[in-house]
Amino acid sequence: MNVLLTSVGRRNYLVDYFKEAVLPYNGKVYAVNSHSNSPALYVADGMDIAPPIISEDYIPFLKQFCLEREIQLIVPLLDLELPVLARAKEEFLELGIYVFVSSLELALLSNDKFKTYQFLEEFGFQTVPLFLSQGQFYAAKLAGSIDFPVVIKPRWGMGSIGVYVAENEEELSFYYNKLRKEVESSILRFESSQDIEGAILIMEKLSGEEYMLDIINDLEGNHQTTVVNRKILRKGGETEGAETVDNPQLRILGRRIASLTRHSFVIDADVFVNEGGIFVLEFNPRFSGGYPFSHLSGVHLPKAMIKWLKQENFDPKEFLSPTIGTVSLKGISMISANKKETQRLDSIKGQTVL
Repeated sequence: MNVLLTSVGRRNYLVDYFKEAVLPYNGKVYAVNSHSNSPALYVADGMDIAPPIISEDYIPFLKQFCLEREIQLIVPLLDLELPVLARAKEEFLELGIYVFVSSLELALLSNDKFKTYQFLEEFGFQTVPLFLSQGQFYAAKLAGSIDFPVVIKPRWGMGSIGVYVAENEEELSFYYNKLRKEVESSILRFESSQDIEGAILIMEKLSGEEYMLDIINDLEGNHQTTVVNRKILRKGGETEGAETVDNPQLRILGRRIASLTRHSFVIDADVFVNEGGIFVLEFNPRFSGGYPFSHLSGVHLPKAMIKWLKQENFDPKEFLSPTIGTVSLKGISMISANKKETQRLDSIKGQTVL
C-alpha cells in the first residue's frame, strides 16, 4: 500500500512512521507541499511541489499524482485543506483512493474556533467564552464576567500562529491590530474572509495544567482509545515535551467527544485542568503536532490505519496501548534538500524518550 502525505512541512517523523507501517506491504510513502523548503519532502520515497491548496488545480494534481504512483491513501496534515479534501473525498474513493478526512461538517466546525466553542457549549462541555470583538470583551469585563490577562488568537487559526497574551487595555489594542494585519496578509486570510470583522477571538487566559488528547476511532467512527499527554515543556507556543499519563476523567471526556463527532482515526483536543474544572478549548481531526508524544509512548496509529483499511484483524493492544509514564521531548533532525541523493545529517529522529 502506497501513502501520500500532503502539506507535509517539517513532519519528517510522520514520513518515518508511515514507512514503517507500509513496509510489510512493500509500500512507499510520498509527500507533497506547496513550496520546496519543506524538510519532510526529502525523506519521502518520492515528492513533488503541489499547487496552492486554494487553487483549482490542487485536486486534479493530487488525483494525477496518486494514479501515477498507485497511491491508495492520502493523509492531509493542514487544517486549511481538510474542507477541500472532504468535498472531494467521494471522487477519490471512485478512483480507489481513501482520503483520511472526516466529514465536511466536522472539518468546517473544527477549523472555525468560534463554532467549535458553540458546539462544546451546546453539548454541555465546560469551555472558555470567546468574544468576537473588543467591544464584546469590554462589555463582559464591565459586567464582571472576565478580566485581564486575555489571549488573542485567530478564529480560523492553525497551530500557534498569531497567538498573543494581553495583560492590559494597551496591549489588547496593540496585539489585536497586529493580529488583524497578520491574518489579512497570511494564509489565514482565505478562511477568515468569511467574516473578517469577526476573525479574531479574545478569551480568558486560563491557568492550570495543559493536556493534549489523541482521541482515536476506527474507520467506522467507533471509539478505540484516548491517549492523554500532559504538557511539561512549551517554547514559543509549541509543545516541546509531554508525559503520557493515566487520567480516567480525560479518557471519559475523549470517549464522549468521539461519540459526538464519529470521526475516523484521530482528533487532537486541547484541554486545561484547574480547580474550576476541565475546560475543552478546541479540537482538530488530523495528525497534530502532539501525535509524536503518543507514538513514542507505544501507540502506532499509522499501522492501525493500514490494518483497518485493508480489513485485517489485529489486537488493538498491539498498536493502540500507550505506556503510561513515558516522557517525550522534541529534538532536532537535519534534512538534506539534495534532490539527487537525500541524506539524513543527524541521527536524532525528532523526539527522544527519557
